[in-house]
Amino acid sequence: MALARDPTREKWDIYGGITPYYTHVFEPLVDTTAEMKTAPLLATEWEAVDETTWEFSLREGVTFHNGDSLTADAVVSSFDRVFEQWSWVPGWIGVEPDGVTAVDDTTVRFQTTEHFPAFPGTISHNYFGIQHPDPDETPVGTGPFQVEHVEEEQSITLTPYENYRGDSADPTELTFEWVKDPNTRVLSLQKGSVDIAEQIPKSRAAALSDADDTATETQLTPEAGLVAVNLYTTPTDDEQLRKALNWAVDQRQIVERILNGMGKPARGPISSVIPWAVHDDLPAYGPDRERARELVEDSSYSGESLSILINSENTDDKMVAQTLSGWFDDIGVESEIRQVDPASFYDTFTAGEAHLTLVSFGSNSAACDYLVRAMFHSEGSDNRNRHEQDGTGIYNPGPEVDRLIERGYRAETLAEKREHYGAVQRRVVETGAVIPLYYNESVLARRATVSGIDGHPVSKMADWSGLSRSD
Repeated sequence: MALARDPTREKWDIYGGITPYYTHVFEPLVDTTAEMKTAPLLATEWEAVDETTWEFSLREGVTFHNGDSLTADAVVSSFDRVFEQWSWVPGWIGVEPDGVTAVDDTTVRFQTTEHFPAFPGTISHNYFGIQHPDPDETPVGTGPFQVEHVEEEQSITLTPYENYRGDSADPTELTFEWVKDPNTRVLSLQKGSVDIAEQIPKSRAAALSDADDTATETQLTPEAGLVAVNLYTTPTDDEQLRKALNWAVDQRQIVERILNGMGKPARGPISSVIPWAVHDDLPAYGPDRERARELVEDSSYSGESLSILINSENTDDKMVAQTLSGWFDDIGVESEIRQVDPASFYDTFTAGEAHLTLVSFGSNSAACDYLVRAMFHSEGSDNRNRHEQDGTGIYNPGPEVDRLIERGYRAETLAEKREHYGAVQRRVVETGAVIPLYYNESVLARRATVSGIDGHPVSKMADWSGLSRSD
């Protein structure tokens, strides 16, 4: 399988140098289902003992790849490694480094810093895959695949773990290889030197789907592409202008012409795959460029050029930005596109250096609360720097939205969460704090002889256990 990123890159040193994504060498306590809900995995059940205490019961009979049994101490050790590696994890999952303890061999206790009903879904993320507590030269987890060989900055080769609970994986060998260039991934697939290629250019998908010897698999994801509008700089601090920009945009054309029909036109900032998204209940602006021109005339806009910030690594974003710029010009609004490299893109965005920023945000776990909090809360990661510096932010609409997010964060049921987070989505759309564009659809290409790919809305959780290749 050809990957877009190096599966051995240094970021994953606490996992023995291999990515916890894709590989299924490691498993978390909680699974994320195809419906973006929680399900038992290494933990069979969990309960909230009180408002800030959770206890998880471990599955019996689970062994690591070296034959040792899974214990609560191993779970504690795995979380300790993550806390040591990433300082921001406690704020994300609401647990301080000393907040994970073993009650007994099969019970783990988590102490959260505040009432957080979505905690089990939050740790269904692959970052929290459980490892053997004694570091070894070879990464040791509990998953259906075990590490056979690692080629630094190139590839990881896996084989089935024969003592895995239930059926063992079908492929006798599975190699994840880094092929950085997307067109090279396509060419390698066409030549037959790889069996599967991820993140292929959407412009190449139709040809691969129509060919006799290749095919494609698509899946709507929890990721949404949007324009984040800076609410705290002139002239985009004018709500009339922000609404005008929204009326100018045709989401369907973006999906059909730029994304080659792969994706779903968006109405809001949260993908419709996420259970508490309220896509169907959100207002649709248009497109109606005549209405947009009227709103521009009624606004305080006086000819300033709006900056559109994009990540230079994302080829689709450049085409989207060019299309948006043309539509804005049509309604009498000047704009210019500013490309920055991936390393500085996020810092430039959160520093508020652009009027409009093309971003895409999704979730890699069943609980997506951190997503709405990061995007729209004044103290969320996207807005915190500016809010702490001068009391503003980027696209956080104000104290009432903060309160709604906090209520959703503490909600006990999906209905309650949908009520509060739904109000956030409506407020963000109605005030023009974002320009929704599309809900992303992942595209995976394969040789026609390959079958058994078990896709997932979170592409990093696709299951390869049933893979086979016919003659």
